[in-house]
Amino acid sequence: MKTIQRMQRIAIVGGGLGGLTCAKYLADAGMNVRIYEGLPFLGGRASTFRDDDGEWIEQGLHLFLGSYSEFRTLLTEIGRPAEDILYWIDQLHLHDPQGPAATYGVNPIFAPLRTILGALSQNDYLGPLDKLSLAPLTAPALTSIENLRSKYDSLTVTEWWRQTGGTDDVLERVLRPFCRAVQFSEPEQFSAFDFLGWAHQSIYGLLQLRLAGYKGAREELIFRPLAEYLQQRGATVQTGIQLRQIEYEESQKSLSGLLMADGQRVVADVYVIAIPAWAFAPLIPMPLRRLPYFEGIAKLPVAPAISVQLWLDRVAADNPDFYLVCREPTPVYQEQSQLTYRTASGGRISVIVSPADHLLDWEDEALVRMVHQSLGKVNAAIAAATVTKSVVLKHPQHLVRPLPFAMSSRPKQATPVPNLFLAGDWTSRSSSAAKKAPSGVERLARRQSSSSFMKRSFDACLMQQTLKLWSIDGVNAAHGVCS
Repeated sequence: MKTIQRMQRIAIVGGGLGGLTCAKYLADAGMNVRIYEGLPFLGGRASTFRDDDGEWIEQGLHLFLGSYSEFRTLLTEIGRPAEDILYWIDQLHLHDPQGPAATYGVNPIFAPLRTILGALSQNDYLGPLDKLSLAPLTAPALTSIENLRSKYDSLTVTEWWRQTGGTDDVLERVLRPFCRAVQFSEPEQFSAFDFLGWAHQSIYGLLQLRLAGYKGAREELIFRPLAEYLQQRGATVQTGIQLRQIEYEESQKSLSGLLMADGQRVVADVYVIAIPAWAFAPLIPMPLRRLPYFEGIAKLPVAPAISVQLWLDRVAADNPDFYLVCREPTPVYQEQSQLTYRTASGGRISVIVSPADHLLDWEDEALVRMVHQSLGKVNAAIAAATVTKSVVLKHPQHLVRPLPFAMSSRPKQATPVPNLFLAGDWTSRSSSAAKKAPSGVERLARRQSSSSFMKRSFDACLMQQTLKLWSIDGVNAAHGVCS
């Protein structure tokens, strides 16, 4: 008589992009999937929610990179193609409060004239020598990720830039605001390997090198449709359920259950932890903390972030582009009242405050004044505007700080515990095998199905943030404003 194998039960803790992407492909394979999210809403760092006034609030400013091809595939598969939720941007504005401003095209394929003319002109912002000094970005990025890692992971962006003979203007007007915006860290705290991974991604994904913003709240555009997709395939999604304890059976060398803050006990065949590393580390069972694999998780460096959203009595910019600001703790902002969160009158801007380490203890009112004054130095409309409403969100622990060797120290997704896997942008895949071998959770899925449905899951889940949502051959490639 033919034996019918019981469908495997999989418990996923964390309803951010990592956990939801993992859940999607496991549910597609017929797994019995249950997702538990501690917040009242899904999305993690990319989440949006309504405040008491009914206004949409975002955890942080996010942009979408065209090179997120796997995430675009996921969106199409859940019935939300990228064209329905995104608008494309082919230029980037840069401002120096002590000097000029510039607007550069960022896509030689889709906006060739704007990109070429922008690069050849505007010499008051970056002079000819400054532009020539950008050449060192290109040559290393053409090599393999492993070569980048071995040669540059011991250097910070500033150390590498000094070694190449790069100019101070490029460092202060381009590299520093970029580092602050994408991973909330100074170039002195940013591995050159991680930074050059961005250039590597851009060169090899040139045909998709575009920026995009969202046409609305990500809750409505992405996370609610994704939750509905999962539920239609038998998955359960619970929000407002925090993890309190992870049960480990030492004699069996495996997890035996999860205790949730509401008192329920979750028992599954396989467990996926998709919450941030700093939230997971205190919950690691004591017998496992002695293992080097788990010891390393608690040692990952963390960067804080502050998101400030301002409602103004006038529109701050006549476009929804992204603006980089140098020499200020407000490295990036966007006017969102036209396409993302449409308002009947006035403007609305979303701002990243970075580095935030020394600003976390500031009162919200002081931060709002600082942001208003800072952006007023480069934008006359903001300087003249009255702030009618503000929201400040402080994230003392927001993502892995990309110090030298930090991103290379991220744990693999398959843990030493056979029924425990990890997901999220603080995990990694073997960079040398990333395009050949399946990740830890992919192997979990393939044990139950011969299909390759998990092949795309963790490249997509690492996009975040801001954009927040990414892993390029083992290199994190889009945090902060791009997460």
